[in-house]
Amino acid sequence: MHNSLFNPQFGKYDTLIKYTLVPSIPLSIIAILSFNPYTWMSSEIHHFYIELFAVLLAGILSFYYIARAYTLNDKFSLFIGIGFLVNALIDLLHVVVSYTFMDEFLFLKYFIPQTWFAGRMFLSAMFAIAIAAYPALTASGSSKRSIPPSSMQERNNNNNNNTKKHKIPKLLVASLVILTSVCAYVAISSLFIVFPGSVIDDFPIHRPYELPGLVLFLVALFYFYKNQLYKKSDVFYKGILGALVIDIFGQIIMSYSATSFDTAHNVAHVLKDAAYFVNIIGLALSSIQYNEKLREANRNLIEREEIIRSQLEKLKESDNMKNEFINIAAHELRTPIQPILGLSEFIRHKVNDKEREYVDVIIRNAKRLKRLTENILDVTKIESQSLKLNKERFNLNDVITNTIDDIIINKGFFKNTNIKLLYEPKDIFIEADMQQLTRVISSLLNNAIKFTKEGTISIIAENKDSQVFVSVKDTGSGIDPEILPKLFSKFVSKSFEGTGLGLFIAKSIVEAHDGKVWAENNHNGKKGATFIFSLPLSNNSTTTTTIKSSK
Repeated sequence: MHNSLFNPQFGKYDTLIKYTLVPSIPLSIIAILSFNPYTWMSSEIHHFYIELFAVLLAGILSFYYIARAYTLNDKFSLFIGIGFLVNALIDLLHVVVSYTFMDEFLFLKYFIPQTWFAGRMFLSAMFAIAIAAYPALTASGSSKRSIPPSSMQERNNNNNNNTKKHKIPKLLVASLVILTSVCAYVAISSLFIVFPGSVIDDFPIHRPYELPGLVLFLVALFYFYKNQLYKKSDVFYKGILGALVIDIFGQIIMSYSATSFDTAHNVAHVLKDAAYFVNIIGLALSSIQYNEKLREANRNLIEREEIIRSQLEKLKESDNMKNEFINIAAHELRTPIQPILGLSEFIRHKVNDKEREYVDVIIRNAKRLKRLTENILDVTKIESQSLKLNKERFNLNDVITNTIDDIIINKGFFKNTNIKLLYEPKDIFIEADMQQLTRVISSLLNNAIKFTKEGTISIIAENKDSQVFVSVKDTGSGIDPEILPKLFSKFVSKSFEGTGLGLFIAKSIVEAHDGKVWAENNHNGKKGATFIFSLPLSNNSTTTTTIKSSK
C-alpha cells in the first residue's frame, strides 16, 4: 500500500518520466492556452504584486543557497545562490521602476522585457555554468556532504579530503564577473535605451530576447542528465530539475507575449514564481531528509565517537538553518499562495468549459502545494517541539461526524456509488485538542479513501478499560508487510498525491495525547487494512501540551 517517496518506479528512466516528461504535459497545455493574448489580461498593479512575490522568493532562495554553500562547503550551491541574488536585485529594480512609471505605457513596453531578459539571462546562465561545471566544482569532493555518506570507507575518504583546500576554477570566476557586468549593464541601461528588436509586433516570436535564456535553461537541463545529477539521493537536486522544466516553459510562453500584461506575460510570471517555489520545497525537503539520514548514520557509527560528535554539531547547525528558513517560509510563503488561488478562481469564471478544466488543474495543484507547505511546517514544529496542544472536553462523536461530512463534500461521495462510509454515532466525551484530533481522523480517513477503489470504509469509536479506541477499516489493497513497521515514519508513501508526512504527523499528535496508533492488514480472508488509535479517558481540566517528534 505504501512505498518510499523517493524510490524509483520506472527503473533508470524514473527521473526522466516523473520529473521531466510528466510535468511537461500540463505545462504544454498551459503553453497552448497562453497563445490567446486575451484569455487573461491583467494590469500594472497585478504585475507589481506578482513580481514583488518573485523578488521575495528569489531573496529567500539566495539566502538559503548561500547558507547551504557555507555550511556544506558546496561550491555548486554558491554559484546558484549568486544567480538568485543578482536576479533578485534586477527584479527589485524591475519592480520599483515599473511601479514608479506605471502610467508610462510606452516606456514599460520596452523596459519590462529588457529587465526581464537581464534577470532571466543571468539566472539561466548561472544554472548552465554551475551544472555544466559540476564535475569541476566537486572534483575532489567537498569537505561536508548534503547527505551523510552511507559507508565507513566514504567517511574516511571525506576525512582525507578535509585536509585539502580547493579553489573555484579561474575560468568560472571570470565567466561570473563578465556575466554579472553584462546583465547589470543591460538592466540599468534599460532605463534610457530601447534595444533593437526587444519587442517585435509583426512576428510570431514577439520577444526574441527570451530565446537565449531558453537555450541556456535547455543547456542546464542537458548537462543535468549528462552529469547524472538525477542519481543523487538528495531531493535537493529533484527540486532543481523541477524548477528547470518550469523555467523552460516559462521562457517559451514569454517569447510570444505580444504586449505587457497579456496572457503569455502573466502566465510566464506565474510560472517563474512556481519554479522558485518548487526550488524552495526541494530545499526544505532536503533539510528534513538531511537530518533524517544524519540521525541514521550517527546510530551506526559507534566506533567513531569523534565523528559522531562532529556530525551532531552539524546536525544542530542544520536544524537551526532549517528552523530559520521555515520561520521565514511560514510568514512569507503561505500568504502569497492565496492571491494565486484567488486569481485562478477569478479566471475560472471567465473561460469556457474546456479551458475551465485546465484552470482546475492549476487550482488543484496550488492547493496541493499549500498542503505540502503546511505539512513541512508542522513536521518542523514537531521536531523543534514548538507545536502545542490545547486540550478541552468535547464529544468525540461530533468530531467524527463533522469530519465525515467535510470529506463527503470535498471528495464528492454523492457521485461515487462504489465506496460507502459507515459510522454508527456514539457519544464519548474526552479531553483532547479538538483541532489536532480532527486532523488525525481526517488523515486516516483520507488514507483509506486513497487506496480503496470500491467497497466500504467503516469508522468505529468505543470506550473500553478507561480508553477510547477509534478504528478506520477499509477494503482497499492492504499494506505491504515489508513497510508495515515503518508505516508511520516520514516520507513513506507510494501515492503520487501524497507527501509521506501525514501518518507521521498523526502519530506525533496521538502520542502527545499519551495515546498509541497502529495499523494492521485485515484477517480472515478480508481485503484492506485497519488503522487504530487509542486515547486515555481523562477528567483533567483544560491544559496545554507540547507535541514532540516521534522517534
